[in-house]
Amino acid sequence: MSFGSIADILATPNGYFVADGLDPRIVLLDRKLDPVRIIGREGEGPGEYRFPSRLVRADDRILVLDGGNGRVAYLTLDGDFVTSQPLPGIASDVAAHPELGLLVAGDAFPGHYLARVTAEGTTAFGPIPEELRVDTSGFRWPLDLVTVTTDGAIHVLDADQLALVSFRPDGDLASVAFLPREMRARELRLAEERVEALGGPDRVIGTQIVSTLRSLEDGRVFVRNTSENPSGVIAKGLVLDMERLEAIPLTFAAGREDPEWRRGSRVYLDGLDRVVLREPLGSVGLAAAQVELVTRDP
Repeated sequence: MSFGSIADILATPNGYFVADGLDPRIVLLDRKLDPVRIIGREGEGPGEYRFPSRLVRADDRILVLDGGNGRVAYLTLDGDFVTSQPLPGIASDVAAHPELGLLVAGDAFPGHYLARVTAEGTTAFGPIPEELRVDTSGFRWPLDLVTVTTDGAIHVLDADQLALVSFRPDGDLASVAFLPREMRARELRLAEERVEALGGPDRVIGTQIVSTLRSLEDGRVFVRNTSENPSGVIAKGLVLDMERLEAIPLTFAAGREDPEWRRGSRVYLDGLDRVVLREPLGSVGLAAAQVELVTRDP
C-alpha cells in the first residue's frame, strides 16, 4: 500500500485509520497493517477531502479534520461517511467532548484557544491565560492542539509556550503545566533558530514543535514530538501524568535503528503496549513495534 503522505494515524477496534494528506483519502488498515478499505477521494462533495490532517475517536464515530475543505467529516467505525460540519476560521486540531460537543483549536476567537461548535452556533472557549499571551499583530498559522481526557477535562497544547493548559467543562482554568524545563528550553531555542534561518518572524508564519496531543485510556496524555538531549538520546514523545506532574519519555531501545532513522520516524501510540511507526519522509511506509515499560533508576 502506498501513500502520498501520512498525516495522521488513529488506532480503533477495527484497525488503523490513516489520513493521507497528499492523496486525499482515508485508508483503513487491519492490525497487520494490510489495507482493508479506501475511504473517500479528492474533492469537495460529501465523503471527499482536500487535506485530511487529523483523526479523532468520539465514541462510535471517527472525526476527520479536513482543513482543505474547512470542515470535519464524521465516519462510522467501519469507515462509512455519516455527515460533515463546517468549521470557523483556520483549524489546527479538533476534539469531541461528551457534554460540550465539537471543540476546535484555531484562530476563530483571538484571546481564546478554542471554538465550541454546536447546533445553536459557535462560541469562544478556553481563554488564553494572560501570562501565556504572545504578540499576534501579524498573521500566524494556528498550531495549538486539543484533546479531552476520560475525566472530561479539556487540555490544550499551547504551541508558542510548550505548555499544557487544562480547562474544566464549565470553561474555568484548571491548571497550566509546562513541558520538562530542559527539553522545553532546548526546543524553543531550536525553533527560534529555524525561524531566523528562514528569514525571521516576518517571513515565517509558524513552526511546529509538537505534532500530536492525544488522550490515553488511563487518563494520561501523549505529546508527540522528536527531541534529542545532550547525551544523544532521541525521544519520540512524552506520556504526561497531570496528577503526578510526571513526563515519561518514549525512546527507542539502545542499539535499535540508526540515529537518522530514529530522528525522522514518527510514532503513533496504540494503547500503552504498541506503536505504529511512520518511516522517515521519502519512504512513507509503516511498521508496528511493541512498547515496554522500563523501571527507571531512582
